[in-house]
Amino acid sequence: MTTQLSGKELRALINQTAWFKNARAILADEWGSRAPENPLFQAPVTVADLQFARDLSQAGLFKSRLDFSDYGAVQRWIADNRSYLTPDDRAWLQRPFE
Repeated sequence: MTTQLSGKELRALINQTAWFKNARAILADEWGSRAPENPLFQAPVTVADLQFARDLSQAGLFKSRLDFSDYGAVQRWIADNRSYLTPDDRAWLQRPFE
């Protein structure tokens, strides 16, 4: 299934905004590796970041190490990134499998 990006998402992609960089870090499974580069980087993943990452992946623009439709893959990603996730993030990721 491919999806179209919203206008806001397209602008973020074109302008390479922080929101886009967050989504790309999720897709490349690099969120945790960003923390040592900047010790002040303690920002949790947001649901908006996850949605944008999913939309970029579903639009076919970027390959993702996180398959949002695979329960096992989502559970492994949650386990690997637990310290960066809020309860809302985990709930959003697990909602399709309830």
